[in-house]
Formats: sequence, structure tokens, C-alpha cells
Amino acid sequence: MSPVDPATFGSDTPRTLDGRTYPEHLRSYEHYDMELLPLVEQFAPATFDDLSVAVADPHTRAALPRWLASAEWRGLIERRDSAAQETRSYGPGPAAAGRPARVA
Repeated sequence: MSPVDPATFGSDTPRTLDGRTYPEHLRSYEHYDMELLPLVEQFAPATFDDLSVAVADPHTRAALPRWLASAEWRGLIERRDSAAQETRSYGPGPAAAGRPARVA
């Protein structure tokens, strides 16, 4: 994926630097933000396996791959691995600052 244009973070239509727009099919995963973003923050740099083990609900666990794509598009998370051969890992992205924490 081309890098997301930081000027579009927080908008309804995030775009990549090459002009592609946020895929509509990922919008349905945005409601997982309050549950999954704190896990990324807690385990950063978090791998998919780290997050999957921490999610108890099977429906949320099944949505995790698409949520990761959605959150990365929106700048809530960003890749932390440094090479293509490394395990993909994530941490909070620039748009995550100031987001409300999950209410227990």
C-alpha cells in the first residue's frame, strides 16, 4: 500500500499519497476501534498473533485482519517492522493520539 496522506487523517475519505481512496468495505470494521486500538497500544510493537491471543470474542478475532487494514488506512496504527522479511508488527499511528480510551 502506498503511504497514507497525513493531511487526510480524521477525514471521511482518507487517501494514499498516490490518490487512492479508503475502501468502502472497510468502514464496517471501524466499530472495533474502541476495543482493538487499546490492545495495539498495550502490546506495541504488536504482531497479529499477539493481538489475536488477546481477543476473547471469536467474532472480534475473525474481524481482526480487516480491522488492521482499516486502522492502518485511517492512520490509527502503523507498521513497526523494518524489513519485508520480518514479522509484520504494529504500533499506534499518528491519528491515534487523542482518541478516547476504551471504557471498561
